[in-house]
Amino acid sequence: MELYIQPVRDVFQTNAYFYINEKNGHGCLIDPGAQPELLLRIIAERGWQIDQILLTHGHFDHTGAVAKLVDALNIPYYLHKDGLKYLQDDTLNLAKKYQRQGNIKVAPTLIATETTLDLAQVNINLQVYFTPGHSFDSITYYDPTTQIAFVGDLLYNNGPGIWNFPGGDKQQELRSIQEKLCVLPPAVRCFNGHTIP
Repeated sequence: MELYIQPVRDVFQTNAYFYINEKNGHGCLIDPGAQPELLLRIIAERGWQIDQILLTHGHFDHTGAVAKLVDALNIPYYLHKDGLKYLQDDTLNLAKKYQRQGNIKVAPTLIATETTLDLAQVNINLQVYFTPGHSFDSITYYDPTTQIAFVGDLLYNNGPGIWNFPGGDKQQELRSIQEKLCVLPPAVRCFNGHTIP
């Protein structure tokens, strides 16, 4: 598996991640927050087949390109079940605060419990952990084979993420870090939403 980090920008710069099986060109896209045309151009130029979009949470700066990508690529996108509340409320997903529109009309594939996603075409199994605190729908995707974790905004700037938005909770965030991230192998690499590694 190869990881490609593509910063995208609207109000904020956010890291979109292409996680690609170099042997067959299949992969997934994590947190495409903006600039769908840029992301589609990269996919076409590389000849990749993106099979699904994975969202770590429902804030607009992580979901901004989803609708156009889902339409253009005809693929599903995954979100924690509580993330529906974010998709339906532009105050909660922060879009209204920045004069944006965050509602996505296409329904997501909902992740109801901690599970393992079998992404057969990409040939990986991602463990999914419920890691609330930055938002109440935050999840982490972990690949035990490569020891890579996609943590969204659970971590930020080498420390805990911001928890002072609607739906955030400091104690819950610290507990998520301690109980879900700190128990992963010491060699794990965590990729977050905004800090460039």
